[in-house]
Amino acid sequence: MAVAVTVRPESQHRLPQVLRFFDVTVLASASMGPAYSLASTMGPMVAVAGAAAPLALASLSGIMLCVAVSFSMLSRVAPNAGSSYSWIRMEFGNAIGAYGAWLLILSNFFATMAIAVPAGSYTLELIAPADAASPVWVAGVGAVWIVASTILLYVGLRPTALITFFALLFELVVLCAAAVAAYVVPHAGAVAAANPAHAGIPMTFAGFVTAMTLGIWMSDGWEVSASTGEEVKGDTRAAGRGGIVGLVVTTVILIGCMTAFLHLGTPKGFADNAADSLEYVSRLLGGGAWRLAIVSAVMISTLSTLWTTILYLSRSVFAMGRDGVLPRVLGTLDGRNEPLWALGAVAVLTTICQLITGFSPSANQQLNTVVTASSVFLGLLFVLSAMASVRRFLAERSALLPGVIVPAIGALALLGVIVVTIRFEDRPTQLYAWGGVLLGIVFALWRGRKIHGGLRAVRGAGAE
Repeated sequence: MAVAVTVRPESQHRLPQVLRFFDVTVLASASMGPAYSLASTMGPMVAVAGAAAPLALASLSGIMLCVAVSFSMLSRVAPNAGSSYSWIRMEFGNAIGAYGAWLLILSNFFATMAIAVPAGSYTLELIAPADAASPVWVAGVGAVWIVASTILLYVGLRPTALITFFALLFELVVLCAAAVAAYVVPHAGAVAAANPAHAGIPMTFAGFVTAMTLGIWMSDGWEVSASTGEEVKGDTRAAGRGGIVGLVVTTVILIGCMTAFLHLGTPKGFADNAADSLEYVSRLLGGGAWRLAIVSAVMISTLSTLWTTILYLSRSVFAMGRDGVLPRVLGTLDGRNEPLWALGAVAVLTTICQLITGFSPSANQQLNTVVTASSVFLGLLFVLSAMASVRRFLAERSALLPGVIVPAIGALALLGVIVVTIRFEDRPTQLYAWGGVLLGIVFALWRGRKIHGGLRAVRGAGAE
């Protein structure tokens, strides 16, 4: 049978191994941002799928679990900070690898922007409510958080994982308490019953599939575990398993909370409060201490998601610089063995764009359109990654189920969701999506020829 030998990047360009399975699992779960995801994505999902929104998330999560299995398999044999980009390149060549790099950069750059804006607004909600609606203040505080997150990551990945654990613990306690209260607090049902928004939202096929696509953003983040594959100490399977555990546990909590909150409120109520679903929940629970706890949880969740997204993007940029897809200075380590140039480049670009949003009253609305379209880029990145697993393990009988069949199911199902979603989206979103796809081809043709060295798979003949 065919034998694959994985050649890892040069040791002098590798990140230090400081993480363990627990750290990776925490980072994967926190990067999904349970409280932030519910606040920002539950409303839009309910608006298009009604009470079936939890089912849409469960369906999407089943597909995403198939993709996570492919990430786990590839992380085991080819741990690399470039994760998806590196695996796509390893199996399909430099040009398609560069296209994967484009998808990764584009989707995660806009994800960072989408997180920084609410990070600023939630912080102001707590310390200066009068300024929470000011685009200038929101942009400025969000930019401060981008810089602070970058500094935290530069201090070290292990301390970042420890801080992330306590932040994650706090937000999960608040969410679970709110979900229980949605069922048992005596006044909660009365408040919901008194709400005039009783009209249901009919479920359609297009609405259900659109909710699944939005669910990509709610479940996105677990893949940060793959980008830390180089930095895991000991067991090479820890990164992949950490991503799967983080995805499954967090998804179960998200579905449970969505179901409980829909019991408390109404589909139309969530649709009317789509900008911040958890603020609507806090009102139904009576405000006061509940509002303070929920706003605090969402702010902390947003910040955790922000620095883990910067972690994922900076590690990927580092790997791309190391291979030559991006300027090679980005692929170097400083005296502390930290990817300073990659971290700095990500921080500078996102901070500048974040500050620009403060000068346009419509920046948030425009950003939402871009983020909706970029879910297509993220989905395509997952599809290509899963297909890389299919190609990598096709000749290995022992890996047929987890390495080929499960990833193939995930890739085909996710591709179907993306195609249907683009078909039913509005024209601006379609233009953003197609524009990003076509520009990626130009980028791949340009930078694919610059790739050198790095991770590769060398196949040879062998006898069983």
